[in-house]
Amino acid sequence: MFKPTHDADAASILFNLPGYRVLSAGRVDPDEASGRWVLVEATAVEGGCPDCGVISGRVHARPVQVVKDVPCGGTVVTVRVRKRRFVCAEGACSRRTFVEETDELPFRARFTTRELVKIPV
Repeated sequence: MFKPTHDADAASILFNLPGYRVLSAGRVDPDEASGRWVLVEATAVEGGCPDCGVISGRVHARPVQVVKDVPCGGTVVTVRVRKRRFVCAEGACSRRTFVEETDELPFRARFTTRELVKIPV
């Protein structure tokens, strides 16, 4: 089945991390073939507070989380995820801020879920 690609760029389509778009990419060390990095950001512009469930679009910060992804062409791929830290809009909520998370990159993940599937247990 085909999906429309009018809202996605070629790099995001090729990288194929659902719910994320590619912002930038490059080599870890330009002089050697030691690995590659990809900077991604979630396509969603709002997030729900995990405590109270209120949706917020107000961004407090954009921390970068580094996770390991499946190798490409025998080289290591590191994903730098620019996650949004939202401010909870509910005044009565005890949680002031929260970081967005997805099924592909859960909170405090060190690997993408597709890398975890590859690792034998």
